[in-house]
Formats: sequence, structure tokens, C-alpha cells
Amino acid sequence: IAVNPSLSSVIYAGSYGDSVYRSVDSGGHWNIARHGLDDNVGTQAVNAVVVDPEESARVYVGTNHGVYVTVDGGSLWTSANMGMANRFVIALVMHPGNRSILFAGTHEGLYKTTNSARQWRGVSPKSKPWAVNAVRFDPVNPDTVYAGTNQGVFKSVDGGETWDARNNGFANPFVSALALDQENSNIVYAGNREGVFQSTDGGTSWRLLEHSPPSILTLAAYPKKEKTLFAGTMQGLYKSTNQGKNWVQSQFQLK
Repeated sequence: IAVNPSLSSVIYAGSYGDSVYRSVDSGGHWNIARHGLDDNVGTQAVNAVVVDPEESARVYVGTNHGVYVTVDGGSLWTSANMGMANRFVIALVMHPGNRSILFAGTHEGLYKTTNSARQWRGVSPKSKPWAVNAVRFDPVNPDTVYAGTNQGVFKSVDGGETWDARNNGFANPFVSALALDQENSNIVYAGNREGVFQSTDGGTSWRLLEHSPPSILTLAAYPKKEKTLFAGTMQGLYKSTNQGKNWVQSQFQLK
């Protein structure tokens, strides 16, 4: 899900099968916006959505057939996969200070573009690329990037050109989700089947948060409330307001 930063009533939601839904009334009503996405044979799953913060009609989606972009708010989508060998995109993020730079995590590695998805190149943490399930920029220093993979967390301090493994404390290296504290970027969260892990030293060491829910699918740090964290799980949505020490499950069911 992604909200238009210029007009918060416009929301885009990816789905499995029907591609992209668009709402112009803050989620009250939804319409399918998939022209151009439905050119592929088979089911189109949209796994990530990114809205350009300066050109809000420009939206990127990561799908099981690659990256697509629209420049008219979703009326027409075009493929943007040049240089991308693996097109099953799991994660898609935009540099917080340079909207021409995006990273795409795929089933077989990480890709980077510096020209708004016109050309991609591989920047995987290892020569034998693994599935990259999550990518996050440091909100204070965006040259620092974290990648959550099937073999743990990797950290780059040069914009994704080189990577170091940061897995001290993980019993199971599979990482499905990442989030960074918006006030203190040394505090990093990683999620997997065991629960939510926290690092307070920029990923050098990790510990499993004692009361966290298991089976983490996604993590998000609330940008305007320090210490607030959301976790999407197989059992529903959870919220913590004290950096993961305690969690409360939302009182509705996700369907």
C-alpha cells in the first residue's frame, strides 16, 4: 500500500490477481488500475508500490513479472525492466533524497537504478544472489542501506555498491522484513518466523524481542511517532509504542 504524498486521499494498493487498486477518497471506494499490467499471461501479483514524492502521478510497482511504472496515476502502466535478469520483484524502495534512485529486491538478488527505472544493474550482497525480501534506507544517512535476505541482513554504507553481513544473534538467518527507527537510525528491526529482532548498534548485533508476535511478514516504523512500530503477521496486525517491548493486536481481522 502507498499513499500519494501530495494528496493523501489517493491510495494505491497492490493485490494478487487483480494487480493494482486505486482509491481517490481515502479508501472509501476502490477501482482497478491495471491497463498495461494485464498484458502478461498468467496471474499478476503486485508485491510493492512506490509513489514519487515530487511527481505524484508517477508510481512504480514491483510484480512477479518485473517493475512497472505509470506517469498518469495508474491509467496506463509500462514495463521498466531493462537490465533486470530476474523479474520476480519482492521489494521496491526509493531513495529518500534522490527520486531517480530505486532498489528492487527479487527472488535472485538486488537491483539498483539511478535513472528512474530506465536501466537496472545487479548490486547483490553476494556473487551468488539470494532472494532479497526487504530493503530499507537509513532515514538519517541514505547512503546506508539494509537488505533482508534468505541468508540474513546485509548492510551497505556506500549506496549499495558493497555489502557486509550483519547476522550476529540470529538463529534463523531468513529475514522477511526490516524497519528503522525514524528518530535513531542505529535502532533497526528485522522480522522472521521467530518474531521481531532488534539491533541498537546499526545491525552489528541482534536480539529477539521477548514479547513480539511470530511469523512476521512486514514491519513499518511510524514516521511521526518515536518508538511506534507495526508488524504484519500471519495472525494479523500488531502495534508497539515502546520500541517492541510490548505489542497489542488490532481489533479487526485482515482478510
